[in-house]
Amino acid sequence: MFQGFKKLDAFLSKYEKFIISTHESPDGDGLGAEIAFNELLTAFNKTVYILNSDPVPDKFLFIDPDKEINIFNNNLNLPPFNALHEYAVFVLDTNDFNNIGAVYNHIKNKVKDVFIIDHHEGGEDKFEDNFIKAEASSASEIIYDIIKYYNKKPSFKAAQALYAGILFDTGSFRYPKTTPETFRIIANLVELGANPFNIYEKIYESNSLDSFELRARMLSSMEIHFNKKLIMMKLTPQMLKETGAPFTEGELNINLPLTVDGVVASVLVKQNTDGQIKVSMRTKGDYDVAAIAMAKGGGGHKNAAGFKSKISFDETCREVIKEMSKFFPEN
Repeated sequence: MFQGFKKLDAFLSKYEKFIISTHESPDGDGLGAEIAFNELLTAFNKTVYILNSDPVPDKFLFIDPDKEINIFNNNLNLPPFNALHEYAVFVLDTNDFNNIGAVYNHIKNKVKDVFIIDHHEGGEDKFEDNFIKAEASSASEIIYDIIKYYNKKPSFKAAQALYAGILFDTGSFRYPKTTPETFRIIANLVELGANPFNIYEKIYESNSLDSFELRARMLSSMEIHFNKKLIMMKLTPQMLKETGAPFTEGELNINLPLTVDGVVASVLVKQNTDGQIKVSMRTKGDYDVAAIAMAKGGGGHKNAAGFKSKISFDETCREVIKEMSKFFPEN
């Protein structure tokens, strides 16, 4: 049995009140895992609040039909803020507590304890005390396993959320961590009511015209490097202001260059209207971008990783191309 279950047992038996959170700019996997895990903890008669730093992107609103996800702001009036010292925190889909965004600074020195449930490479120092399973396809897959470990049956809502999370984080079941077990889980979620067509349509075929225009601007920014093997795109505050599209929609375009024949690497340098400069990297094959990300304080998977930059936008573009050049020595 995976040792993470015993650690989770101990954590759950130790505390009665919990805050669940995921990384800033939440995606389908983090959100899906939160909804299903919240259902499990509630079944144990625990007091639970989901609290994220950033809003749920429109395309993922269907994951939270009962509006259980609370978005942090300084005026938010939730019971935890009156007694944070009574709460422990579950951090899902990231192995860094401080990667949950603005919520972190508000609760970091006040809560009782923190437990991480994650599937990303890196952060080996956190493996001993948390539930980190790097070989899992997604955080949602881990939450499914946890639900089964406790002999619980996901509701339709939880099944839909977990399906959406696994679909999103496996790149529609095509990324390397997609295993036969992933498909067995997916089959069970469909049996519980998750509708593959409806979920795919909501995530990938419900873009606004603003988002489509943003995609066009991002594509027009592309640079082609290393004998047409790498494409870099940019997502700037100016693009967001001019199109009115949400930042989260732009982030999803990182995968577009990999649909081009011969392209094995995609890089997106991005900045929200009031945010930090970030870099996302995607590759095919044996190009390990997780190593680059971790060296810069970030993380991710072998073929999908990212980090936050401390230098200017243009310097970041030059720096990441320099880092990626190690994969293409012939160029």
